[in-house]
Amino acid sequence: MRGDVRMKPLSARISDVLAETVRGKGEADDPTPMLGDLVALLGKRSFGIVLVLFGLPNLLPLPGLPILCGVIVGVVALQMLRGHDALVLPRWLAQRRVKRRDLQNVLEKSEPTLRWFERVMRPRLLALTDVQAQRAIGALVMMMALCLMSPIPFIGGIPPGIAVILVGLAMVERDGVVMLVAAFAAVIALIFTVSLTYLILWKFFVLLPRLLGFG
Repeated sequence: MRGDVRMKPLSARISDVLAETVRGKGEADDPTPMLGDLVALLGKRSFGIVLVLFGLPNLLPLPGLPILCGVIVGVVALQMLRGHDALVLPRWLAQRRVKRRDLQNVLEKSEPTLRWFERVMRPRLLALTDVQAQRAIGALVMMMALCLMSPIPFIGGIPPGIAVILVGLAMVERDGVVMLVAAFAAVIALIFTVSLTYLILWKFFVLLPRLLGFG
């Protein structure tokens, strides 16, 4: 990773941090930055803000990116379950490159909504977002990571993506009310994913004999 990476201050707003991280400083920026460089720019709030950054692409039909986001969310969840203080990507993932333009497109579409959340969120019900709650939050995020990697095309990443974004926002802003909303969204996403995956697999096994000429 580059040696000039500078972390954003904790006082910066989520949308501003993401905008500066994703949009870069001009034409000289690498159009395909490494994930490790992007995460390093996010600073000490990396758990929550990385969840926001890589939850957002699941709301748009960007081929390939949602699966990668699911893997990243899973790594975040695993480190939270282990009680880590900050996110450190494994080398094989940190050196993975993403298209800056894809992330820019996602941020441009979502920035007004992020700014609305920033206006209404505030620290409350702190027990739901403090260090003691980290492992429980990690378990919730891990379930959403598995949902993101489910074999549901096009819309499959939307419900768990929303839940992941809400968890990230709640963590960064220490808003326990938003965390409760995120938990509810996660339950809905889990039901949605399990139900649709079951239907897809059931349909596949019903049609398989016909495709093989046994029907």
